[in-house]
Amino acid sequence: MHNTNRGKILTINILVFSLVILFHISNIASLRISTATPLFILPLLTAFSIFNSPVKSVVMGFFAGAALDSVSLSFGFNTVCLMVLSLAVCLAANNLFNKNLRAAAVMSLLCAALYYISVWAVFHLFNATVRDSLGYLLQYGFPSAVYSAIFIFPFFYLYRYLEKLKTQ
Repeated sequence: MHNTNRGKILTINILVFSLVILFHISNIASLRISTATPLFILPLLTAFSIFNSPVKSVVMGFFAGAALDSVSLSFGFNTVCLMVLSLAVCLAANNLFNKNLRAAAVMSLLCAALYYISVWAVFHLFNATVRDSLGYLLQYGFPSAVYSAIFIFPFFYLYRYLEKLKTQ
């Protein structure tokens, strides 16, 4: 029974991550609200990291970041950033926070905010005027972080269910 559940969990993880990345890349349906665009991989990776080990979290962050880097011009930025964020979330979930919905929402918001602050610091801080640089962060970065963090709820319940499957 344990090996059967392990195979199911692995299949579900691969399927969910693949669908989220394909949805992000293909722009099938735009969920943009004003200037905010959700990045679904952030709450998905946050939920995954809450319920998994640091090694699994870093590996999943690597693959998710590599998938995002393969369609962008960031040259490894997403890979490194998502690996670090997934490790930080995993360590925070295991050592500081309880594995409940409130903690997941806080960690998702912090993860998304840190991601957009990192994007701003690396790509926008010194490449534009102060007004344009702060405009990116305040008009696009923070609203997108809040909007992305909202999607933690379905992913949290999915990974909590998968955690229960592990123990059966």
